[in-house]
Amino acid sequence: MSGIINRFFGKKVLINEELLALADRLSFRNSQLDSFLMGHFLKGDKTSLDEYFAFQKQVLELQVDRFESIQIELDLLKQYLKLIEHVVADGFSVKWENKLPCHEEIMLPPLIFFPMIQHAVKNGYNTMSSHPVRIRLSGSPKVLIWEVSYRVNHYLEDQFSDTLLVDFQKRLAYLFPQKHNLLLNSNSNTARITLSVQLF
Repeated sequence: MSGIINRFFGKKVLINEELLALADRLSFRNSQLDSFLMGHFLKGDKTSLDEYFAFQKQVLELQVDRFESIQIELDLLKQYLKLIEHVVADGFSVKWENKLPCHEEIMLPPLIFFPMIQHAVKNGYNTMSSHPVRIRLSGSPKVLIWEVSYRVNHYLEDQFSDTLLVDFQKRLAYLFPQKHNLLLNSNSNTARITLSVQLF
């Protein structure tokens, strides 16, 4: 009897790991091919088209199973946010704060910071300078803390049900089992996503 139970649960664990591995790749691909940004250019928006192609080329050269330096991640994020500022007709406001000391040597899974920001860009009200997307990086080389907050979209029944975040949570479970914490909080004005990751 115990052998049957062990085989059943062993198979279940294997299937769960395979599903998480697929979610890891799906979340990575969602970030590579950002539908919100791409949609503006597919509609004929020529603003910053060369910059978009240059950014997209860099992103598509990344590989899901090859870690990159945190500096590459941050540089790509800044390019992404600059493109968003150009293509959002109503304006886009963002405030960035980097409190992480001596981070040049940190290696991360590629595009691991992207889903939280892409979610805020897609689902938040970010056109007012008084309500920008706020991004904060802090922690240490051993523990990273990544915070993104934005003005809530009152037309959404659930601020955090977007597939970007759903797949991202599974990616985190695959990459950092028992070594991460993702907090999702919102009130009538602000939605906040806070990720802490233990690297060592």
